[in-house]
Amino acid sequence: MYIGYYANQLPASGLNFPFAIMDEKNVNVIRTLLAINEKENSLTFAGNIKEGSTVRFLKSDHDRLVLGASEAARQILQKDVNINDKALAICVSCVGRKLVMESQVSDEVFAVQRLLGMQTGITGFYSNGEICSGEDDSHSLLHNQTMTIAYLSEHNA
Repeated sequence: MYIGYYANQLPASGLNFPFAIMDEKNVNVIRTLLAINEKENSLTFAGNIKEGSTVRFLKSDHDRLVLGASEAARQILQKDVNINDKALAICVSCVGRKLVMESQVSDEVFAVQRLLGMQTGITGFYSNGEICSGEDDSHSLLHNQTMTIAYLSEHNA
């Protein structure tokens, strides 16, 4: 009912409908659907989901994925990082994002470069999940359908 046309294409179309695992009112982690077992009435995700977790059904689209990549770059800028000529951004993006964005996948890289500056070297790769810290930086988790950016720069003291 919620995914309409895409229901006949499951589990492949599940990339368009990840689950947000909630922690109180905030998104703790995103999980991507990998398989459906109708016999057991179960779903398999790319990562653990604790029994009893609150989940939010999401819809991926191009604009939101680009916005998410931009937000990852903004978080770097909020860390009081010295943006300069001698910098490298290593972008690790989930292959699920690539499959959703198809031929427009470079838009998320351009969004990151616009924020970090055209002088910043950009490299990266696609993965099946990204390990990074959460909002409070207290511990790292496996995430799906995210972009993680490692920013390296020289700092002159």
